[in-house]
Amino acid sequence: MTDDDLRRLRHEQGNIRDAYGLWGTDDLTAGCRAGAAVAGFGGDPGTLDDIAANLAEVRRIAGRAADIVAGLRDRGVAVGWAGDTQVEAAEAVEALHSGIHGLLDTLGSVPGRVRAYAMVIERWRTADLAAADALLDVAANAARMTTLGHLPDPSTYDAERMSALHQRAVRAIDDRVAGHRAVTEAGRDLASHLRDQAAQARGRRLAGAPLSALDAVVLTEAGSDWRSADLGVLTPAQAERAAAALTGLGDADRRAMLVLLRAAASPEQRAYLMKALAAGYPVGEVAAFDSLIAAHGDDGPWLAARLGPFDLDSGPAPAAGPGWSQGQLPTCVAASTVAARAAVDPIYALRLTTGGRPDDPAHDNPAAFRERWRAEQLQVYDDGRDLLQKIRGSDGMTSGQSTAIANEQIGAHTGATYRNVPVDSMDGRSDLLPRIEAAVDDGFPVPVTTRNEEAAHQMMIIGHQGDELQIYNPWGYTFWVSADAFTEGDIGHGDAGLPGMPVSVRLPERTG
Repeated sequence: MTDDDLRRLRHEQGNIRDAYGLWGTDDLTAGCRAGAAVAGFGGDPGTLDDIAANLAEVRRIAGRAADIVAGLRDRGVAVGWAGDTQVEAAEAVEALHSGIHGLLDTLGSVPGRVRAYAMVIERWRTADLAAADALLDVAANAARMTTLGHLPDPSTYDAERMSALHQRAVRAIDDRVAGHRAVTEAGRDLASHLRDQAAQARGRRLAGAPLSALDAVVLTEAGSDWRSADLGVLTPAQAERAAAALTGLGDADRRAMLVLLRAAASPEQRAYLMKALAAGYPVGEVAAFDSLIAAHGDDGPWLAARLGPFDLDSGPAPAAGPGWSQGQLPTCVAASTVAARAAVDPIYALRLTTGGRPDDPAHDNPAAFRERWRAEQLQVYDDGRDLLQKIRGSDGMTSGQSTAIANEQIGAHTGATYRNVPVDSMDGRSDLLPRIEAAVDDGFPVPVTTRNEEAAHQMMIIGHQGDELQIYNPWGYTFWVSADAFTEGDIGHGDAGLPGMPVSVRLPERTG
């Protein structure tokens, strides 16, 4: 079953409802045949129940591992070092503790979700088959009242019988639409939940790097908290790019990078170094970046405040850092893009927040940051607009210009290529939603253009948890809206002055 199947059923639902009376016999026949021809839904409830049982068993085994690690953590471990980056033993135990608890949380809800999906399929499958059979039967009976291929046959037409056939067909097609909608929505909910949980299974993302398994766990768990939705410093996509970049280094650069990682004062500092590598910087620039943050390497809040405006795909309700607002400038496209780049590129973020001179009072202060932030968004805005816009004095940027600067500012540091995708209907937004969720789950910001009767605006979708999307508004804050709000066409968050109808998104596709 596909989204196209549901669209076909809805189309035939309209045709069947309009096919009544003497001149409706042929249309009713055709609509019922087409409605019956749409495939049913796949999925075997028994197999899904087996999968749920296997997942529950995996969680039971993970629970035993958690008890062992918890015992180690409670007793404490002697000072020691392990792994290619020489992580401290206590760090390793803490990371394992966080990782296993994250796995337990992930697996805790999945078996029930799979069983619920199986129940939806089981509930609707029999009804759907019966409805399809009913449509075929109506089609056969209506055809007997049709002659010459498509004209009503007065000799066999029976108004009362036609009315009964029409009512039966409407009930049958309504049942098929309801069943397919229910199974589609249940499948989307399950897929969304599984993607959400998969984003938390992070250790495998560094599996290709020339690091020990212990290093991979410590790095990917850096900054995460199993008690919340905070997924840590490295997004899944960044972890994959960091692993690929580390693997692709020459011997000398790899040794130099490992020296930096070993000397780091905390897992968070190591993770930011890997994040810089993932953003495409050579080892020499990563080393220069490390020299600027090393004095605060064990200060997580200091690092977070200066190396990004917000955590991508974090929750439950963080706000953008102080000053990350476009102010009164017509620069929503540029401002949201600059902030998104800062979220994926810690070297760029440090330049914005400190001018590249952390701890220098003349540069590392809120007022100086605001001036740099203002200048940077104006530079990106000015460079991204064409001569005609400047001559006319018109404000704003087009979706095409937004796509271009997203590729220049974000895509160049994430390995993604952005393309503009217009959306003008509820079905279009519904179809696009899973791709948006998958993108932000991996750590790719998604620019979204919204409109109201008076204006257009660009915001940035930066997170996804459960059935909610996290959005950065360049007016200086982040907020959460339901996925249903996006589908229904209003992500204004109750703010009458905020254009809320999504009309296009810039969707990222991995290219490297």
